[in-house]
Amino acid sequence: MDLEGLRDRIEQVSPAFGTQSNPLVIQKGDKSYLFYSSNHEGKYSTYRTVYELFAPTKTEKVADGGMENFVESAGKYFVLTRGTIQKYNLDLNKLDAVTMSFKFNRDLEKEFNQMFYETWANLEENYYDSNFHGVDWVAIKKKYEKYLPGINDRTDLRILLNDMLGELNSSHLGFSSMGQEERKPFGFVTNEIGVTYDSSNPYEISYIVPNGPAAKKEADIHAGDILIAINGTKLNTQADRDSYFTWPSLEEEIQLTLNRNGKEIQTNIRPVSSAVFRDLLYDQWIRDNRSRVDQLSSNKIAYSHMKNMSDTELQRFLIDMAEQENNKQGIILDLRYNTGGNVHDEVLRFLSQRPYLQWQYRGGKRAPQSNFAPSAKPIVLLINEQSLSDAEMTAAGFKALKLGKIIGNETYRWIIFTSAKGLVDGSNYRLPSWGCYTLDGQDLEQTGVAPDILVKNTVQDRMENKDPQLERAIKEILDSIK
Repeated sequence: MDLEGLRDRIEQVSPAFGTQSNPLVIQKGDKSYLFYSSNHEGKYSTYRTVYELFAPTKTEKVADGGMENFVESAGKYFVLTRGTIQKYNLDLNKLDAVTMSFKFNRDLEKEFNQMFYETWANLEENYYDSNFHGVDWVAIKKKYEKYLPGINDRTDLRILLNDMLGELNSSHLGFSSMGQEERKPFGFVTNEIGVTYDSSNPYEISYIVPNGPAAKKEADIHAGDILIAINGTKLNTQADRDSYFTWPSLEEEIQLTLNRNGKEIQTNIRPVSSAVFRDLLYDQWIRDNRSRVDQLSSNKIAYSHMKNMSDTELQRFLIDMAEQENNKQGIILDLRYNTGGNVHDEVLRFLSQRPYLQWQYRGGKRAPQSNFAPSAKPIVLLINEQSLSDAEMTAAGFKALKLGKIIGNETYRWIIFTSAKGLVDGSNYRLPSWGCYTLDGQDLEQTGVAPDILVKNTVQDRMENKDPQLERAIKEILDSIK
């Protein structure tokens, strides 16, 4: 085969931007159809690019989301999309749902047994460590299968399987299941108004969280106000405050009555969920850290915190660097409390950039090439005992590439790359199949990443609004600059 000639014929067929995956090619007559998933229009959908002799190439959307199990039968095409079997008209690029029904008797005992053995077998074949962390996996099956006759419901199955998986003493494992028989007729939501309360008086507002509901211009709420009624219901100060904000759903608007220096004030507010509120507090912690770095370093050090290793947080990090890096003399990347993801390579590649030339417009100031060259400056990476998964990959790579000093506490030891496997009833279990190792063969799941400089933050430090780890990072960079 003429490989040189073959390489000359390679061309890009997908859109020029976004991320594409799961390609599939179908040939029909003189036309070739390339199907793939892509997010080049903002969200992941299925697209096809059609090739025909002497006709322009055409790319068009097939369906929102992905398509699975593309099957041809007697010249007809069928796909599974969003749990529905659909007939696909190749010529018209049209999906039509296939209506079908089949009655069968469901035996939960046999179904649960099948799920147990299937989960065990897939771990046996695919778990990343062939020694199973020193556990006799066959013996574990025999230990737990004897409990199968005693399973009465799905809760028992969850306990059994999670206990069995727990024998591996491994991260990224777990079994999840929810059947129709377990669906609750109602639930509860905590409606947060975006404030924190005084430690000695749980009804006195001590702080308005930025960007939260109480920080909105139309909300008349001040620090020092005392909450006395919600939606006209007077509050019992001896009761749990959160019980008054807990309802079956998130309300569009609630009315608060406040005591402000002896005067009653009424204001309406649009609450948020507790998850959104926690994120607002997290964002404020990040802003406080950046402010502390600016203050203690006299604006000489860039600071960026990544909550996780997702594409969203990667973009936040790159924006932070675009805003700060050129104007600062050092960098702190904070991966404390980072819950992982899979963007370690992009982060390390950015931090590894070094200057190799300078350029200058006539009469202007010389600037380095590349435009970003963080590796020419002192960099400190912050980690702690809650830095896990891809944060540990990033820390290990940072150390191997000698990009700077690592300060803080040892990481969590929670790093195996994993996928999810589905079972017959829609249940799923996690399947960790890719181990992560240092260049000298250390399993990060077992060793984690140790800092170059060990600094521990205590509960007392948090109570006193101190951060010895961050302060030591600032000191190390300032000493390097000197």
